[in-house]
Amino acid sequence: MSLSHEAVGTFREYERAATTEVDAAVSPLVGRYLRRLAERCAEAGLPRPQVLQSSGGVCALEVAAARGATTVLSGPAGGAAAAAIVSKTTDEPDLLCFDMGGTSCDVLVVAGGRVRETGGGAIGGRPIALPTVDIHTVGAGGGSIAWADAGGALRVGPRSAGAVPGPAAYGGGGTEPTVTDAHVVLGVLTPDVPLAGGVSLDVAAARDAVGRLARATGLELLACARGILRVADAEMARALRVMTVERGVDPRGFALLAYGGAGGLHAAGLAARLGIGRVLVPRAGGVLSALGLAAAERRTDVARTVLLRGDAITPEALAGTTVARAGERIERAYDLRYAGQAFELTVRSGTTDPAVLRRAFDAAHRERYGFDDPDAVLELVTVRETVRGDAPTVTLGSGGDGTTTAGPAVVRLDGATVVVPRGWTAGTDDHGTLHLVADDAVPAPAPWEDEA
Repeated sequence: MSLSHEAVGTFREYERAATTEVDAAVSPLVGRYLRRLAERCAEAGLPRPQVLQSSGGVCALEVAAARGATTVLSGPAGGAAAAAIVSKTTDEPDLLCFDMGGTSCDVLVVAGGRVRETGGGAIGGRPIALPTVDIHTVGAGGGSIAWADAGGALRVGPRSAGAVPGPAAYGGGGTEPTVTDAHVVLGVLTPDVPLAGGVSLDVAAARDAVGRLARATGLELLACARGILRVADAEMARALRVMTVERGVDPRGFALLAYGGAGGLHAAGLAARLGIGRVLVPRAGGVLSALGLAAAERRTDVARTVLLRGDAITPEALAGTTVARAGERIERAYDLRYAGQAFELTVRSGTTDPAVLRRAFDAAHRERYGFDDPDAVLELVTVRETVRGDAPTVTLGSGGDGTTTAGPAVVRLDGATVVVPRGWTAGTDDHGTLHLVADDAVPAPAPWEDEA
């Protein structure tokens, strides 16, 4: 049984009801699966598993089994935990991150060394009023299928060839052209270097698949392959702009972190579209989300709606909202708004001084919306607390030998391939992360962009 006061600590009845509904639907399924998993691990002599939450932290198996709604958006959250590690090891506090796998591309932001989070997400059209990594997803991955619309224009996704049958080049019976097949046709991916799992590429099958689409659109084979990659890049660039430009943030102040099996193929090209001159690709980029799961810290989130207004926001009132026990490592955040507004901004602060909190909110409002109103009455809606535990120590990889590679080039990493376009230089740091740096102030585009 799921009860709303246990599942959600904040107000807004529709969001509470929807979250409780999702929790009631998934908790029995998640619970049965996790209990079976724990039994199998015990039989094999393995430790009891911990479970990744949508917030990017892990919790005890029993907690996830009882509150399945906390895990429903956890799929890409492992990459967020890993992105925070990369931010620290590379001394890059501001990262624009994209995880390009086989079916989709997930975009998130690390600002000031912290992964950007939100107070809720959505699944199946239903809101989830629980802490979630702030992620925007588009249907562009290595297995995304290219097709022509009614007007004859190229489109990519959201349908995917998936793992089975997979891209035509994988030789698993796939016949529809995918982003991966376009890379094979253009010679970016070659059969002389087997992919992860020992997959050998079938160039003829890729050419046949892309060729059928080329004939349907009246394009030459190579032009069609380049068009597929351009469309995929445009979709992913749009997602990156949603997380930056549409929120008043200039992406040129960020480095681009690319991971997922296909991330390195498109990293420099996407960076060029956004005017970004620095790209990071971890050596373990193909499995970075799994690495992030292994490195995620224990985390418990508590939120409570308090609805305090104006002079009622006192140091005593703020101190009285805490729910954490003494000695715990906690972070506090406040959902605040001006009186008359319908939605809040979250301000992270450990202060119990209302004046300090007011200044922080005015600054956050000014940054987000371009103005602030120091004379407006302030309302404190919700207090959020995050209790953090220790995180395991994880090594991203070993260092390079100090050599650099000037583009155009293709760099093979463990489980990932990186395109270094003309006008870019690549080198590896002490942690095995590949750094791509644009030679000029205006980054050069991907090779499929500057060819007719």
